[in-house]
Amino acid sequence: MISRILTAFESFAFKFLDFDGRATRLEYWCAIPVVWQFIFLMLPGDAKEVWTHLLRREVPPLNPFHYGSLGLFLFTFLPRLSLTVRRLNDAGRSGRWAKLPFVAVSLGLMMSFGFATSLPTADQSGLGVAVIAGGAVVAALSGGFWETMFNFAAIANAVNWDAVLGTLLGAAAKADVSAGLQTAQATGLQNPAVELQFLFYSVFFGLVPALAILVHLYFMRLPSERDDNIHGASSAQAPAHANQDSKRNAYAGYAYLTKRTGDEEKMLQAARKAQIRELYQSRVLGKPNG
Repeated sequence: MISRILTAFESFAFKFLDFDGRATRLEYWCAIPVVWQFIFLMLPGDAKEVWTHLLRREVPPLNPFHYGSLGLFLFTFLPRLSLTVRRLNDAGRSGRWAKLPFVAVSLGLMMSFGFATSLPTADQSGLGVAVIAGGAVVAALSGGFWETMFNFAAIANAVNWDAVLGTLLGAAAKADVSAGLQTAQATGLQNPAVELQFLFYSVFFGLVPALAILVHLYFMRLPSERDDNIHGASSAQAPAHANQDSKRNAYAGYAYLTKRTGDEEKMLQAARKAQIRELYQSRVLGKPNG
C-alpha cells in the first residue's frame, strides 16, 4: 500500500504535463487533499506577515513565491489540473469537466462581493453606510494604493471590533423579518421583473457553486473504466492469480521478446522430430547416421 501511495505522488510530480493519460482514484485522493492541506496551513502565517508589513507602513514582498501558501498554489497549479483531467479520462468523462472548480470559485467570489457591498447599505442602524463613506474618504485622502492600504490597516487595527460586532448583531436581532418579506413581496407585485431578476441571481450565485463542487467531487469518486479507452489501458486491478504469477516470475513481462511466430514454431517442431528420429535410429536400431 505504501508503494502505491508513493507511486501516486510520483505520478503527480512527474506527469504534470500529461493531459491525455489516466489516473486512478488513489492517485487523485492521495495527492490533492495533501496539497490543499499544506496551502491552508500556511495561509494564516502568510496573512499575518502581510498584515504586519501594512501596520508598519511597509510594502509587503510582491514576489508570490515568497509566501508559502500562494507559492505552493501556483507551483502545483499545472500538476493539479493535469491530475484532474487524467482522473476524468480514467472515469470515462471529458476533461472539460475540470473547469467545475474554477466555476465554483469565481461565482462564489462574485456572490461574496455582492453580499459585502449590499449588506452594509441594507443595515438600518446606519453603521454600514458610515463605514462605506469613511472608507471612501480615507481612500480619497490617501493619494495612492499602498498609502490607502496602510491607512485602512491602521484604522482596522484601532477599531474595537467587539463593539462593532455587538452593534451589528443587535441590529440583526431587532430586524423585522416579516416586514422585510412583505416589503419585498409588495415590490415584486409592483415590478415582477425585479423579483424574477433577484430570484435568478440568488439561485445562480448561491446554488450553482455548490452544485459545481458536488458534481466535481462525484466525478473524482467515480471508479475506473475496466475497458481500455482512447486515453490508455485500463487502470483497474488485474485478477489475483495474475498478480501471483507476476510475483513468481520477475521476467514474465519480457516473454514477448522470445515469442516465436507460427512458422518459426512449426520449423522448430519439425527439427526436433527429425533429431529424435535420428537419435532413435542410431542408438536404438543401431543404424549408422546419414
